[in-house]
This record gives sequence, structure tokens and C-alpha cells, in this order.
Amino acid sequence: MPGADAEVSLPAETSDHHPIQSGSGNNNANVIKSKLADVSDLQDYYDALDELEKQNGKLQTFNTMPETDTRDRWPTLFEILNKKTQSPLDLWSFYVFMRDEAHSIDYIDFWIDTVQHINLCKVYVKGLKDSLLVSARARQSDIVSNALNVNNKSLLIGEIEPPQTRYSVKRSDSVKHDAATNRASQNSSKNSGSSSMLLDLLMKHDLFEGEDPHRLSTFLRGEHSVRTSDPVVNARIDEIKRKSQNFPSSTSINQADITEGSKSNHSSSNFRISRINPEMVETLIQDDFDTKHRSYDKAHLISRVSLRKSTRNILNTYLSDDAEKRIDLPTEILDKVRFELETQGRDDPEVFDEAREYVFKAMEYDAYPNFLRNHALKNVTRKSAAIRIMLSMISGLAAFWTGYTLIFMNYEPKPTRAVVVVPFFFMSYFFFTAFYRVDPILCYAGYCESNSTPGGVLPIREPYVKKLLRKRSWFVLTVLCAVAAAFSVIFALVPGRRLTHSS
Repeated sequence: MPGADAEVSLPAETSDHHPIQSGSGNNNANVIKSKLADVSDLQDYYDALDELEKQNGKLQTFNTMPETDTRDRWPTLFEILNKKTQSPLDLWSFYVFMRDEAHSIDYIDFWIDTVQHINLCKVYVKGLKDSLLVSARARQSDIVSNALNVNNKSLLIGEIEPPQTRYSVKRSDSVKHDAATNRASQNSSKNSGSSSMLLDLLMKHDLFEGEDPHRLSTFLRGEHSVRTSDPVVNARIDEIKRKSQNFPSSTSINQADITEGSKSNHSSSNFRISRINPEMVETLIQDDFDTKHRSYDKAHLISRVSLRKSTRNILNTYLSDDAEKRIDLPTEILDKVRFELETQGRDDPEVFDEAREYVFKAMEYDAYPNFLRNHALKNVTRKSAAIRIMLSMISGLAAFWTGYTLIFMNYEPKPTRAVVVVPFFFMSYFFFTAFYRVDPILCYAGYCESNSTPGGVLPIREPYVKKLLRKRSWFVLTVLCAVAAAFSVIFALVPGRRLTHSS
């Protein structure tokens, strides 16, 4: 049975990455500032994970493992970060460990913020897609409604006018009305038709596919393109491109890319390849909103500006030289991310991929094995272990005082001396539970001590952890009972001799 930490194999460390350094955020281990104060503060992160799972089943990243209900192994760090584990290996326990023991809270804060940014990007693209679909349905509804209104108006005029009047003005009114109606109908039909065809083209090219992170990032960078030979659609694309150049959230970098990518590339079939970026899609949606005297920005909580604010916040918080929670990254990664954010104006999820992978490997190399060692193989905290050592010393003092008193007073009958088993048991219990940091009674009650809850106790819900702790509890219980029994037998059976004071 496992009696020491070395007897239970922990996940292998990755030798290609440096371990997390204590106090890496602000180079001061005595000042560790956490952005989360309570487990309820993780709700936004949990909501982001739930939304990501709804959209693409599982967050696409490295070291993914299949989820099982009966996991007979150590949970991976990826599973911990993605809310796939239970106490005492849940995300909040790992967060508190990074804050209080590893002193590297900035790493996990960076991970949480980048995951929320990924979700923000996916929600933004999903909002664009939903808005386009709603606008398309609204256009079709308006066309049908206008047609019905024209027919109803003609019928109403025919009913209220007398025949002779109707006949005299019928020709002139009909000509004027038909001309105006035809002009409005042609303009509306032209815009509606071109927008509908463009929407069909965008959907055909899967521009709003959020399940593939690479396609999502490519779309946000304005590198997606559509290919069509329809002059109406190409004219509509040119019109939207001109309007999008003055769109509030557009940038000069992206617009330069769009202009270059949108140049006509005529082939033998007169096909043209045009780049499409989010600003152009927002402009297409805004045109429909303008006709209804509404604002796109007011109707959508998440816009392109929101994405840029998110990336700017991550840059200023973790990556800039004077950042309060600056994380230690290799110079080449840090310079690349800064260039892409500050110079290229990128806000897609892939801009943080290398930094996220490095942070993940850093936590996996150093913090993750120590977290398992302290929270999966043990159910007693360091503070509690120190208290137990003190209680063990007090119990030992009481045990030896009682034992020697009974011996040197030659207390009879000898079986009565078995009372020393009580203080010796408590002495052994407190000492070995502090030494191994495993409390058998607490373990078989289904609980463990923890610093992550106000009450200091957590239920053990992770099956594999519960199994390991029970094995270790049997070992600790056997050792402490053997030691307590040995001391009790010695002090109970040793011959007594009453000490007398000689004058």
C-alpha cells in the first residue's frame, strides 16, 4: 500500500519547458494580487466554457483527453481547467493553490482571460450570422408585405370610386402609380436580391463557421474570400467595401489587406475573388438597420470594438513591460504577440495561441504535479499539520507522564495501566496524520481539508482521488495503531517499582 508520495506515480513532467517561478507576475512573492476573490467569481469563465461546448462540443486545444464518467486515472490539467473534475481537484481549488502555494496566480488569470476572449470572438461571429439571417427574413417579409399593400390599395380604390370617374382617371393614375411602384420595386428588389445572393454566397463558403478556431481567426483577420462571377453580387461587394472603410471599428491595416485581396482576378470564366472581413459584414447588416431607423451598435452588445478592448486589456494586464500582472514569457513569443496586437491590430483568438500553450506547459510542468501531490495524495493542509504536531507533543507529554506515574507508583492491578493507550493513540494519531498529511477518519467520512472554502473542509467527489486516499489511510491507520499499541504494551506491562523518599 502506498505509504509515501514516491510510491504513487504522478504525471510525468515535460522537460522542454521551464517551471513556473514564484511571484512571476510582479516579481514580488509577498504581494500576490488575485483577480478572483471567491468561487462565484469564476461564473463568467464557466459560462464561457459552457458556451464554447455548445458551439463546438469541446474546446480545441492541446492535450485533449476523452471524458469518462468512471475515470480510473489522474485527471489532466486540461480537464481541470475545463471544469471536467470534481473536488478536491476542481478548478477553484487549483486557482487557490496557484495563488497561495505556487504564487503564480497571473498564469491562470491569463489563461482564464484568453478563454473568455475566445468565447467573445465566437459569440461575436455568431451574432453576425444571426443578424444576417434575421435581416434576410425581414427583407423577404417586407417584399411580401409591400406586394400585398399595393394589391389591397388597388382593390380599395376600385371599390370607392364610381365607374365613370374610375374610367376617366384610371389610365393616367395607373400610369403614374405603376411608374412609381416599378421604380421603388426595382430599387428594393435590386438591393434585396443582391444582398440575398451575397448572403447565400457567404453561407456557402462557411464564413461564420465557429467550430473551427482557425477559420474563425481567419475570418476575423479579413483573410476569407469568396469567388463569384455574378456582376450584381460583385457590385454589392464593392459598395459594401466602400462603406466599410468608414466603419467605426475598421482599421487601416485590415482595410489595406481587403483592398489588395479584393482586386479583380479575371479568369477565363470571369470569376472574381473578393476578400470579406467582419467590417464588411457589419456594414451589410447596418444597411438593413438603417432602413428601419435602428443602430447596429445599440442592437448588439458585442461588436468588433468589444473584441479590440478585450485584446487591449490582456496586453496591458499581462504582456506590457509595466503590466501589474506581467507573466514571464520567452522574448520571441512576447515580441511576436506585441507586434501582432499593437502593429497589426489583430484581435482573433490565434494571436494568443503560442502564449497560451507556453503558459499551459509551464503550469503542467511545475504547478500541476505539486497540486496533485498536495490535494490528491493528502487530505490535511499544512496549517492543520502544524497544529497536529503541537497536539501530538501535548498528547505525548500526557502519555509519558501518565505511564511513568503508574510505573513508579507501582499501580495495581496492572491491567488498569492500559489507560495509557488513550494518550498514546492520540499522540500517534496526530503525529502520523501530520507527517503523512492523511487523516483516515476524515477520509472515510468522505472529506478533506482545504483552504479554498470558508469552512476549511471539502467533500471528496473525485473517484480516483477517493480510492487513493483510502489506500493511504489504511497504511497510516496501520502505522499509528502499531506505534500506539507498542508504547501502550511497554508502559502497561513493565514491572512497577514504587519510589520512596529516604530520609
